[in-house]
Amino acid sequence: MPNVWDAMKKHQAEQAAQAAEASEAAQVGAPTDGAPAAPAGGRPPPAGAPATGAQTLSVSNNYAPELMVHHDRGGKITEQYRALRTNLLAQCDNERFCLMVTSAEAGEGKTVTCVNLAMILAERQERGTVIVDGDLRKGAVTSLLRMPRSPGLTELLRGQARLPEVVQPTVYPNLFVIGAGEVAHGEVGEIVGRPEMHEVVADLRQQYDYVLLDTPPVNAFSDSPILGGAAGQAIVVVRMNRTRQESVDRAIRLLRAANVEVAGIVLTHQRYFIPKYLYRYS
Repeated sequence: MPNVWDAMKKHQAEQAAQAAEASEAAQVGAPTDGAPAAPAGGRPPPAGAPATGAQTLSVSNNYAPELMVHHDRGGKITEQYRALRTNLLAQCDNERFCLMVTSAEAGEGKTVTCVNLAMILAERQERGTVIVDGDLRKGAVTSLLRMPRSPGLTELLRGQARLPEVVQPTVYPNLFVIGAGEVAHGEVGEIVGRPEMHEVVADLRQQYDYVLLDTPPVNAFSDSPILGGAAGQAIVVVRMNRTRQESVDRAIRLLRAANVEVAGIVLTHQRYFIPKYLYRYS
């Protein structure tokens, strides 16, 4: 597997050189080239990707400490996310997928799981990944990444912005984010239920190899089954020693009733070692 950090350093160095050339050209009155740079792997950027350059360089690298894949590349938690990636890819014929990441109740760690999984997918430099913050009430994805919340999914569904205007770059050249946007709590159901939601997801599936939708808890709000219908598949995040089995069972029933396939269950906040044979027979 290629070294993603080497690619990131090379990408940032190239952008720094481009920014310096653009600044020098501006001083002498020469025009600058605003075309997007190709991401790692030599592929053209997705149609929804914004132009790179100074905007990417301004993105903060001070990501939240919960994003262990970013801060501890060789740690045990990061290796667990690599195992999760392997399991998900084994279920895909063409190594492309669209998944909603959800939980039965609040506080299970679904958003942290979603962003960490996206970062581990970004190690596949020849593939493009996008995170969509579908939790319009909380909108924690952009908080973890220190990014602006809007314009985002809300503005896109309302027709107030186009896809290229809501896609934000990260320090990973092949990882992009769409924030939740700004919406009143009373409007969330109407916004999520718009038919444009399926169109947005369909467009993203064409432009990116991996599409991850962070959604509200299934048992708390009706948004998740609606978003799951657009994604088609889901992984359910369960917090160890906290989430009740009946709560997880109910969430899975609701997802299946909405024709959402449950691709797997992710256990968070593990406190002690669990033998592998328990995974095989659970």
